[in-house]
Amino acid sequence: MRKILFILLPTFLLVGCKSREEKVAELIKQEMFKTLYDFESYEPVETKIDSAFTSIYTDSVIKSYAYIARSFLDDVQEGLDKVKDAQRTAEIWRDSYSSYGRGKYEEAYNEMREHLDEVKSKMSIVNGYTDSIRNASVGFKPEFCGWRVKHRFRCKTKGGNFD
Repeated sequence: MRKILFILLPTFLLVGCKSREEKVAELIKQEMFKTLYDFESYEPVETKIDSAFTSIYTDSVIKSYAYIARSFLDDVQEGLDKVKDAQRTAEIWRDSYSSYGRGKYEEAYNEMREHLDEVKSKMSIVNGYTDSIRNASVGFKPEFCGWRVKHRFRCKTKGGNFD
């Protein structure tokens, strides 16, 4: 019984240990089986395996700062549109001599100033987040996160042509 175990154990270890390339090829083949129209015509051409590292574009802290800054920038853009509208209204009523026209001008001018102050305060928030992004990206160190595979292949399309 022990002899059989000593023979079977290395066999299982050798069969169970696949190289990185074999694992990648198997995963690619499974994915191609799911997505290709004519899997029988699938022919791998080239597969390149490389190390994958994190970047500032995948860092969760930097992404959250960027998301918040982007939402404030959208608010800034809306505020600037409101400033332009109020400015146009003020331009229309600026040369009016009636008390109604002067009132409309003052109302539009005050509205423009309010929106401009709001835009300035939101831009200071955006600047704070961009500084935080800059500081976080300066101290960022890429870390290994897995493998990146570039795979080229040929297969038949629905029309029967190889592509």
